[in-house]
Amino acid sequence: MEVTADKKAKPEDRAFELPKRTFTTEFYVGVFSLIGMVCFGYLSINIAGMKIFKRGFYEVYTEFDNISGLKPGAQVEIAGVPVGEVSSINLDKTNAKVTMSIRDDVRLRQDDIVSVRTKGIIGDRYVKITPGGSEDLVPKGGRIEDSEPVMEFEDIIGKFIHKME
Repeated sequence: MEVTADKKAKPEDRAFELPKRTFTTEFYVGVFSLIGMVCFGYLSINIAGMKIFKRGFYEVYTEFDNISGLKPGAQVEIAGVPVGEVSSINLDKTNAKVTMSIRDDVRLRQDDIVSVRTKGIIGDRYVKITPGGSEDLVPKGGRIEDSEPVMEFEDIIGKFIHKME
């Protein structure tokens, strides 16, 4: 099909040209603002100590007669080194069931002793784990059998006064 000079080119036959794209100042400000909001969110979550994904932890639980003052989020320590935190506290009949999230690289033994202690004289409560000598490990989701209840200051003073009498 030949195009001759006497035939006029129709508008449909002409190629449609898109205008050249350029990034405007508004685009760069938007990208910068988006990056700033993502960084602010990340820092806010880390400063607050929140854990969105609980990867790298497993849960075990134990039961106490008394956990006076222990709260979810309290540290779990072995030899003074933080290895996890208390994830929940529930009442199981007459005992307090304390569920702990422990780092995957720390394995607990069946004969470990779990106790609730205080940092300083009137500080926060935390869970102290005293290692045992057993070779048997506590499975993920398992129970640590040996636990010591909280020694409250009032109980110690009461025992001391009764011994004096």
